[in-house]
Amino acid sequence: MISISNQIFPFILGGILAAQSGNISGFVFDISTGLPLVGANVVLIETGSGTATNPNGAFRVDPVPFGKHTLSVTMIGYAAETVSCEHLSDKKCSHPVYLTPIVLESNIGVHVFGQRQTNNVFQYIQETNLSSTENMISMVEGVSLLRRGSYAQEPIIRGLSGGQVTVTINGMKSFGACTDRMDPVSSYVEAEALNSVEIGKGSLSLIHGSTVGGSINMTFLPPEISPTPYSLSSTKGDYQSAYQEKKVSVGWQRKASKCGFSLNGVYRKAEDYKAAHGEIIPFTAYEKLSFSFGYLRQVENNVQILFELISDDAWDIGYASLPMDVGYARMRMVGLTVKTSGVKEYLPRVELKVYGNSIDHWMDDSKRNNLFMNMHMDMPGFTRTVGSYLDIVFAHKGVSSLTLRSDFYWNSSYADMVMYPESSTPMKMVTWPDVHRLNLGQYLGYQNSISSKTTIKSSLRYDAYFSSAHNDMGRNLLHIYYPDNDLARIDHLVSGNVSLVHRFNELWQSTVAMASGSRIPTITEAYGYYLYNPEDSYLYLGNPDLPNENCLQYELRNRISTNRVDFTANLYRYDFRNYIVGQTMDTSIALGYANGWKLYSDGGEARIVGTEISLLYRFNPSWILLSGLNIQIGELTDLHDYIPFISPAEVHTSIKYQQKSLWVQFEAKGAGKQNRVSELSGENYTPEFAVYSIKSEYHFSQRFTLNLGIENLTNRLYHEHLDWGDIYRPGRNFVFSLMLVK
Repeated sequence: MISISNQIFPFILGGILAAQSGNISGFVFDISTGLPLVGANVVLIETGSGTATNPNGAFRVDPVPFGKHTLSVTMIGYAAETVSCEHLSDKKCSHPVYLTPIVLESNIGVHVFGQRQTNNVFQYIQETNLSSTENMISMVEGVSLLRRGSYAQEPIIRGLSGGQVTVTINGMKSFGACTDRMDPVSSYVEAEALNSVEIGKGSLSLIHGSTVGGSINMTFLPPEISPTPYSLSSTKGDYQSAYQEKKVSVGWQRKASKCGFSLNGVYRKAEDYKAAHGEIIPFTAYEKLSFSFGYLRQVENNVQILFELISDDAWDIGYASLPMDVGYARMRMVGLTVKTSGVKEYLPRVELKVYGNSIDHWMDDSKRNNLFMNMHMDMPGFTRTVGSYLDIVFAHKGVSSLTLRSDFYWNSSYADMVMYPESSTPMKMVTWPDVHRLNLGQYLGYQNSISSKTTIKSSLRYDAYFSSAHNDMGRNLLHIYYPDNDLARIDHLVSGNVSLVHRFNELWQSTVAMASGSRIPTITEAYGYYLYNPEDSYLYLGNPDLPNENCLQYELRNRISTNRVDFTANLYRYDFRNYIVGQTMDTSIALGYANGWKLYSDGGEARIVGTEISLLYRFNPSWILLSGLNIQIGELTDLHDYIPFISPAEVHTSIKYQQKSLWVQFEAKGAGKQNRVSELSGENYTPEFAVYSIKSEYHFSQRFTLNLGIENLTNRLYHEHLDWGDIYRPGRNFVFSLMLVK
């Protein structure tokens, strides 16, 4: 209900705001989100007088003579709107205006909102109360999940992941503390606390950092200010039968004229889940507690201060596909933001944020009987990050904008391994040698409406990275292989993109885009030591001499939209240079527990080509069909192999029936065989599959909401290509959720 009120309240407020004698006033909203728009230009055509909307989306035009008038409302990134109104001395009137985004999927990013929206194609693939953060992210065409267990699935954008993708929380950089990538940053965010997930594909999204694979920015439900003070709270309970998972979440918001509070908490506990053949999959249980708090203060009419605190703890986490589990994974994050909106017509927004976070992760095998290397071991790691950014947005008459961002972060990453032989003293080995990395970045984004039908967008980013290793034991181990390397490096990256968006008519819009991106090696790729990969049974060694990975991206997008149909087709191609892969060093070393050593190396040229197609068809207001198709091929051209973690052809279809208080959705998802596997990375062929689910939601009243569903309806025994160890997915799963709002 919190998310519903976020949409309804501004509409009620806009309806109350009336045109008084001598002026016309109202609100401007984004039709796809229901949120007020800041900096929209409102002009009275008859007189030429105008204004811009304030931080609450409100406007007031005066003086206005009595009679019939026409308002012209424009904003960058939205289709212009004209509104007819009549201003009479003895009658009050209100003028809420709704602007439609020029594109829902832009070259800057795809926005998938945690709260269900109206008039937005993505509302039909959102599961609302039955979703996890990872599932919501994977609903976007071209996004998949790398699964090592039932917890902490790693997002992959068009076959690219890890250091190829930039992940932020509320714009704040953070880095997982596990050398085996068992704690992607997305695992520290709960869906109940989400406001939106912004996904950019490839180097067409650079504001959050240099990248070749894309960006994911997860934003939390923000505290809000309201002219009328009120509080809103919610409690929700969930249960999933296959996992025996129990989840309880609470939310609270307090809104007042000068300040706002938001509070969210989630507790989850899952047991080892059951596959379709009835077998319990061991080491898939986990327990988790998450908390987030926000405080917003209105200092002046145009100035706000936001304080954010995020805490996330998980423990006793099993990983069925790995030789070790996780004793605990925890994150603490704090941020302070000062932002101004609409101070000047040409300066719609200025935002300054400072932040810091810490992530601790401890792998252990204390619950395992079959031990890797026949001995117990644990592998703790941590990362510490502090940073800031300054955003300044300039606008010119609603047709062009210029965004400047200056940002920096400092990160420290350390991990080690302690082995406990039965008849010997413990042995310690440093796997991340306390690597310090300083990043200084500058982003420039420009957008200009060349005409009423054509918009050009471009951005440029420069990053300087300073990296060095500081732990003596870790440095000595790496110096065995790199005796003359001081384990320090400076990298300079320049990335850029340009896209042209043209609306041929009211139905058809096309986008042509090109981008050049690059990224530096991750801590593991540059400084990792003695890292075991169970997928190919090799030990991996970092390479501080690695060159930066570079990519050229080409994209063609077409969208046809009517009242009944919304059809989108994307074609893309990525051409890589210096693609980073692990290559065999010396297989003659007899290790017993591993096939040998691999060194992170320059794999030369690589290529990814693919297409994403989605179709939304509205039979009538009650029946909706949504289908999607993803096809991609990735090749290591110089190594005559395939890129790992590339999903086979995937298709999904859902049919939804909805009324005022009820919706029911039937879903089908499937994938073809994956025969294009990476021999270099030890991938396996995977068979095709198809699974079906049914989900529903019923509102008993404004206070009670019930969700019911059945996943894997036919109890299919299957696994997907991106499931490590070919671990079977859960069998038939009954899901239940009940939410109470006060």
